[in-house]
Amino acid sequence: MKKDEHLKYCKKVADVLGYDKLHNLDKLQRQSLNNQLNDLIEAHDHVVETVTDDEIIGRYELVTKHIYPNEFVVMRNILVQNN
Repeated sequence: MKKDEHLKYCKKVADVLGYDKLHNLDKLQRQSLNNQLNDLIEAHDHVVETVTDDEIIGRYELVTKHIYPNEFVVMRNILVQNN
């Protein structure tokens, strides 16, 4: 993906999800969301304009509600602290 297209995609993701959602992610959630968003743009042949807001929100919810829900992150952090 060209740099200008990548920046356009990053801006779109930031506009859709907002600062708080993006900056309150745990490291695992952030990595997983990055993977999901990369898969999403690849599925759209790197054409940012064809990616919908709902698709971006869906990938965010997939990560934060199903793959690495906040409860999992809290429990993981407790276990890591106790070891």
